[in-house]
Amino acid sequence: MSESEKYNIKVVERCFRIMDLACRHNGPISIQDVCDELDVNSNMAFRLLSSIQGAGYLDKNPQTGLFSLSLKCLNLSRVALQSLEIRKLTMPYLELLWTNFQKANINMGVRNGYDILIIDRIDGQSLPRTYFTPGRIIPFHCTGLGKVLCSQMGEQEIDRMIEASGGLKAFTPDTITDRDSLVKELDKVRREGVGRDRNEYISGDNCSAVPIMNGKGEIVAAISASALEPNMSVEEIEGTIPKLKEMANRISSMLGYYAV
Repeated sequence: MSESEKYNIKVVERCFRIMDLACRHNGPISIQDVCDELDVNSNMAFRLLSSIQGAGYLDKNPQTGLFSLSLKCLNLSRVALQSLEIRKLTMPYLELLWTNFQKANINMGVRNGYDILIIDRIDGQSLPRTYFTPGRIIPFHCTGLGKVLCSQMGEQEIDRMIEASGGLKAFTPDTITDRDSLVKELDKVRREGVGRDRNEYISGDNCSAVPIMNGKGEIVAAISASALEPNMSVEEIEGTIPKLKEMANRISSMLGYYAV
């Protein structure tokens, strides 16, 4: 038995797995969902859900009997985001980017396990705009940030990402849904140092993203500029890349990375 298994408390592990399930669902979960996820009977599932509800982290709809994450969870995400030192380091550079491209949304993301998380964003001045609040999970295979953050992965890791994501879901007609095509795309991102989303996640929305590296040459974050086509053309989004790379290099150098 490993050290972690030695101190594992089953009921606590199950409660956290329910919280993870609720996050993945992007909507209410049922007792049956918990039964299927944990392989437990309905009585145990109800008791676990009720315990989390009693702690204030789930709300129950009295009409449907379904459970949703409560607003109390926002406190956890807020504190977690505030604890990320890279946010404090990068914000001045995101603001500088925004002064150059005020019609664009300036974004920063990180990879947390199998999730790609938006952790900072400065909205563009133009309307309409997309809304990606800090803490939002975005797909890895059809977003600029996601492609950059996964571009150093080997093919086995990519396969695990695909499996964890439930497959390569099509969001628009331009979304990459073929595994081999995705591997080629990520190889291109790695060679060019740029991840592009051209109408792949949201129709009419385009994004260019670049990596932030640490002293070991590992990608630890990514920054991007994105905009809907009424606000910025594809050519204009492509034109943000040199300035994005400049800012990313400045941030990376502060983390101990120096390009050869």
